[in-house]
Amino acid sequence: MASFGLTLKKARISKKATLREIGEYIGKSIGYISDIEHDRKRPPDLETVSKIEDFLGVEDGSLLKLAKKIRKNMKPSLSTRFKQKPKLKYALLRAEKIYEDEDKLNKLLETLNKLEGE
Repeated sequence: MASFGLTLKKARISKKATLREIGEYIGKSIGYISDIEHDRKRPPDLETVSKIEDFLGVEDGSLLKLAKKIRKNMKPSLSTRFKQKPKLKYALLRAEKIYEDEDKLNKLLETLNKLEGE
């Protein structure tokens, strides 16, 4: 599957648009656009992708299609998972308390591996 960031960058360069121009048009920072182009961030929300397509004159909807495809196959972010399952955050915070105790950490990992195998 093609990288959204690389596809966006190619479209931007072919339009001879700068990161600043796109950022101003969609209301996002240069750093944010750069992070997307370098695949350090997920594709933005579909409304933002649509705005980018409008700005770059992408008429075939290729960026939007690619963003939908990638977003569909992505796991939710960690913060989203914590919101969906608050006990997950609690478990992680509890585990953080024992991270310096190698024996306890190994026991925790063994327990998690057993649970995962069930």
